[in-house]
Amino acid sequence: MYNLSNETDYKLLSKTKNYYNFFILTILSLFIAVFTRLIFLGFDNGNISKPNEREINFKALPTIYDLNKNILAYSDYNYSIKNIKNKVKYLKRNIPLKDILEPIYEGNPYIKFEKILTRKYPHSVITNNMIGHTNIDHKGVSLIEKYLDQKNNDIDLSLDIQIQKKIYDSLFKDTIILNPDFSMNVLVDLSREEIVSNVFLDNRNVEDRFDQTLLPLKDLKFDFGSVFKTFTIFSALKNNKIDINEYFDVDQPVYIGSKVINDFPRNSEIPMQVGDILKKSSNRGAILIRRNLDCQSEFKTDLDQIGLLNSAQIGFEMISVEPTVNNFRGSYCDNIPFGYGLSVSSIQLINAYGKIITGRENFNATFEKKEKQNENKYNKISNTVNKLLFYANESNNELYKNFLVAGKTGTADQIISDDKKFQNVTYISFFPYNNPKYLNLTFMQNPKEKYGKYMTAGNTVKPTFYNLLKEIYIYLDLSIINTKTKEI
Repeated sequence: MYNLSNETDYKLLSKTKNYYNFFILTILSLFIAVFTRLIFLGFDNGNISKPNEREINFKALPTIYDLNKNILAYSDYNYSIKNIKNKVKYLKRNIPLKDILEPIYEGNPYIKFEKILTRKYPHSVITNNMIGHTNIDHKGVSLIEKYLDQKNNDIDLSLDIQIQKKIYDSLFKDTIILNPDFSMNVLVDLSREEIVSNVFLDNRNVEDRFDQTLLPLKDLKFDFGSVFKTFTIFSALKNNKIDINEYFDVDQPVYIGSKVINDFPRNSEIPMQVGDILKKSSNRGAILIRRNLDCQSEFKTDLDQIGLLNSAQIGFEMISVEPTVNNFRGSYCDNIPFGYGLSVSSIQLINAYGKIITGRENFNATFEKKEKQNENKYNKISNTVNKLLFYANESNNELYKNFLVAGKTGTADQIISDDKKFQNVTYISFFPYNNPKYLNLTFMQNPKEKYGKYMTAGNTVKPTFYNLLKEIYIYLDLSIINTKTKEI
């Protein structure tokens, strides 16, 4: 106990009280500071204010629908978190669960939520190489999205997303089995010239895959092989240079320059009529048929007429690549009849077949939905070629018989280096052949596996087509088919 009469004790007590008062004052000051800070943070009826929120106004792009009004792309709002204290622009973009995250940052004056208009794709996996993309500022930068950046109205595509899904799933399974570098399937409504489905699967390593700003249907071009034999026969018939009952001796050596051209496998039925040249896919027969034509004035003119020498419009201001042709002179001309020396895009190949099959002077398959059906202009030549393609496609497959599928396969070697090559395999078909409704292109590059003995289109993409047709035929308008056919 202190003795206050003692001067030393009195001074000690006074000093202690001073320390105590200083401590109390310090605590009070801290309390006032915290309280003041909370006031600046904001009280609202006793509740701490929420993080600041502002809206970033981008231009809303039109909504993209399929032909049945299913949404393929639309603009909607998402949230981003911005840290203004540490000058970190964004902690996280596109936050769908703002209400969950907001309480975590409640009361933090340095955190702002930004409401940003973003582009959403409900079916992005199966439509990304067709619809295109927007950048972070909600601006269309590729394909259809780039076109829409200047438009205000919603658009309807010819695409049927249900069929697209079915084809995607089926093609995916065969891509796993056959292991190509990439695969593609395109389904076209012939009456409307509409692309109903367009599936592309890049099966390579991520670093080797095509840029998704590309549309493979129009931006990639290939030598398609024997599917060009159809064009050779078409031109010869158009110029009255052959008769379908005419025989060609494919047993004799056929040369292009100094190189002998062979059939694979070697054809046992010799000599051959035109239908068998197409059915057995005789390279020699195709060359012999072409040699009845003048390369410049007849053959080249006809290829130009059906659209194989020019770029193609695919809708929404998208233009295909220009074809690449070596030459139409001398020995170069003899490579084209069986699918070499003229590289075209898939859409150019589709349009060329579309013109021949329907007999129309103009055929332009697009993604734009159309209301008007086009009348077929069948003539003697188109009818004959269609019959030949049906005969050439003869198959024991049940779907072939039920839906009268006509078509042609094509296998083309693509030379990479002196010791390396791989194959482009193509199957283009239409059905029913006696009243064409749909045209289909199935394509693979460099498959590593096959369903049959040889690595050909007949053992890869042709079975792939029948596999996917099994999945989609119930969705197609094929209820009335006259299965009666005429003999060639």
